[in-house]
Amino acid sequence: MDTHDWMARGVGMGLAALILIPPVALGVANAQPQPLRPIVFLTREGCVNTTTMRTRLDEALDRLGAAKDYAVIDADTFAESDARRGYGTPTVLYDNRDLFGMPEPTPPLPSPT
Repeated sequence: MDTHDWMARGVGMGLAALILIPPVALGVANAQPQPLRPIVFLTREGCVNTTTMRTRLDEALDRLGAAKDYAVIDADTFAESDARRGYGTPTVLYDNRDLFGMPEPTPPLPSPT
């Protein structure tokens, strides 16, 4: 694993941990927002967990002093051949990898969840 992989994994794991830790358990830094890219938030119409996951992602980015500069994409808008259609929703991708370590879906892609 090269340095970039280690750095991406470290930032991704940090975001994952911050999303899962309740807001009152962590202090908020007074740092200026810094862009943290590339983050993609995948969802689908009717996904019942989207609001909660976006709130936690935004809180985690605030604690890291990072800008809330991420794309929100409806996974159903991807081409049928796009592997990202196979992720359950909501899913947060960092550097095109699932934040919680789920492997990239492979064809045949599962039905949306």
